[in-house]
Amino acid sequence: MRLKTLIVVCYGCGLRIGELLRIKVQDIDGQRKTILIEHGKGDKSRYVVVSDSVLNQLRCYWKMYHPTGWMFYSRWLMDKPMSPSSFRKALKKHAQMCGLKHCNPHVLRHAYATHQLELGMPLHQLQHQLGHSDIRTTQSYLHWLPELGHGGIDLLASWGNQ
Repeated sequence: MRLKTLIVVCYGCGLRIGELLRIKVQDIDGQRKTILIEHGKGDKSRYVVVSDSVLNQLRCYWKMYHPTGWMFYSRWLMDKPMSPSSFRKALKKHAQMCGLKHCNPHVLRHAYATHQLELGMPLHQLQHQLGHSDIRTTQSYLHWLPELGHGGIDLLASWGNQ
């Protein structure tokens, strides 16, 4: 349940590992469907949008573990957040059991960005959700996606007429 929730929140919100592991119970607003990400990269804070499925997973997790401070607390010290290495190791082990060779928290973030773009999320919205200051950083997630209906423009088509 714990690993599943970590994966669901990491992928479902496109969070960096440090942002994920520093979520506090009071940062989650089920009514507004947001999570406050405090002290993200560059020490910036932002709200991220949370889907109903992610909120439902968080509710199930809360009912089972009853966290009061850190949502994902250390197994040994409830007043400390889980360590990044603990999540990375558990994710890697689980991914290997599923037959995946390369899976880490950043891969989940990258998949989130790619899938949101495929489904039509505007780039500026994705920029905010990912916490990028510069739109060029978000643009690095753009890929040539045939699903978007843009097969590319034949830049050399007019050369034959000259």
